Amino acid sequence: MQIRDSLNHHTYIEHSQSILFAADENLELLRESIQSWNQESRVKTLGLIRSTMLLYSVSLELVLKARALFEERDSIINGTITTFKDFLNRWQGSQTGHDFFKIIEHYKIEIDFQDREMLNNFREYTGWAGRYPYPKDDLRVLEMEKEGRNHGSVGIRHKNWIHDFIERQTKIMKSI
Repeated sequence: MQIRDSLNHHTYIEHSQSILFAADENLELLRESIQSWNQESRVKTLGLIRSTMLLYSVSLELVLKARALFEERDSIINGTITTFKDFLNRWQGSQTGHDFFKIIEHYKIEIDFQDREMLNNFREYTGWAGRYPYPKDDLRVLEMEKEGRNHGSVGIRHKNWIHDFIERQTKIMKSI
């Protein structure tokens, strides 16, 4: 049985890499904006920060979904998983489908302390922070209104780590 494109880990690797290219370009625009920052460019800089974080987060999410689809390839081939919804249900991704750590936990993907720290840095951006000013959780909103909306940072070290992480995950999927 041939694996459908929507369940093929190669599709998700390619999509992750294409978004990674866009994130890298955005990061360069962000760096330029910060160097010439003034009060008038504040909104532009915020937009570049948020969009760069969102693009890197989605790239990470996609490579982790590729890894999960790779781990499920036998279930996809034998017909146990026939739709993307079936796949999401395997790891309880049906709530939002964006939780890095549900994928990592369910598929026992090995990560080290730095990986966990970096993934945490980008985690909120796949769920809400890249698209909305506040999350759905009212208690979190109240906390953020009181203490500020600081959730994550991005720079060259993040870019380098993301490239390394995606390369490591891709190598694992190519080694078998």
